[in-house]
Amino acid sequence: MMLITLLSAFLLTAVALVALRPFAAKVGLLDIPGGRKTHAKPTPMIGGLGIYLGTLSICMLSPVIMNDYKILLALSGFVLFVGVLDDLYDIRVSLRMAMHATAAWVMAFTAKVQLASLGDIAFSGPVELGLLAIPVTIFATVGVINAVNMSDGLDGLSGGLSVISLVLLSVAALGAGQSALLSFSQILIVSLLAFLAFNFRLLWKKSALVYLGDAGSTLLGFIIAWLLIASTQGNKAFIAPVYALWFLAVPLMDTVSLMIRRPLRGSSPFKPGRDHLHHRLLNMGFDTRQTVLIIHGTALSLGGIGLAGHFAGVPEGMMFLLFIILFAIYLVASRQPLPEDTRGLIR
Repeated sequence: MMLITLLSAFLLTAVALVALRPFAAKVGLLDIPGGRKTHAKPTPMIGGLGIYLGTLSICMLSPVIMNDYKILLALSGFVLFVGVLDDLYDIRVSLRMAMHATAAWVMAFTAKVQLASLGDIAFSGPVELGLLAIPVTIFATVGVINAVNMSDGLDGLSGGLSVISLVLLSVAALGAGQSALLSFSQILIVSLLAFLAFNFRLLWKKSALVYLGDAGSTLLGFIIAWLLIASTQGNKAFIAPVYALWFLAVPLMDTVSLMIRRPLRGSSPFKPGRDHLHHRLLNMGFDTRQTVLIIHGTALSLGGIGLAGHFAGVPEGMMFLLFIILFAIYLVASRQPLPEDTRGLIR
């Protein structure tokens, strides 16, 4: 893709974020300090809006990209809208998830982006889902949305994890000659980098100027779910389904472990709490920037293992077994009790 196009995506996203700051203050789209929140001043939750506007603006200039991704962009706008409402009014979890499931159903039914096969994860040939394809697609999509959303706990964390997933997928797409997906991913990555310039804590910027908000994290979760499913299914598939797990390993492992641990101790899996991976690292004495970099490094390392396995042609069943072993190790390690002063606190 031409450098001028990518620079335009960066600049348009940055301009959108600057322009939206007064709008956020006017309508109350702000993350207010207090209680469990440690930032010093109200911070606009406009990251998702800026990323979407920057990406959409560039995509609209390319008929090829719009032809392939117009439904994705339309449904992403719907997910973003639901997220904005959630940021403003804190809507019920059940209603939010129902809206996400609706978007996933349209994705599967209208765009035919369906998780129809799990690949050869059992060493006995492709595991075909048949009539379960649409229900499993909805479940998987909502799961990825929540995984990305629940990783949004520190400045730059969720955005950086999304960039890593998209870069890994882009490298695989480049190797397979999938130009449309590569171009779309590059535009989204650059828009995300523009957001991170406002969000990530840098030496000359000690706090975030904007947040993703639920709107931004759910937007990214939905887009990543779509791209991963589209990349692993049908005639245009260029990676095995198991590599979707590796490309999104850290958010998936952390979220699934919470879905297992929280009910076992009698709490709702959707109730916020300080038992995420980033909270554990903070409790160990790492500061915010160190914690984010450790998690990003882990995500990049695990994704790199998956990417190497893809290009080396490692059997899918072996990669799936290795992933399950690593997840089991993490699950056992994460069941260690939290320090007394952090139990029960809200995320």
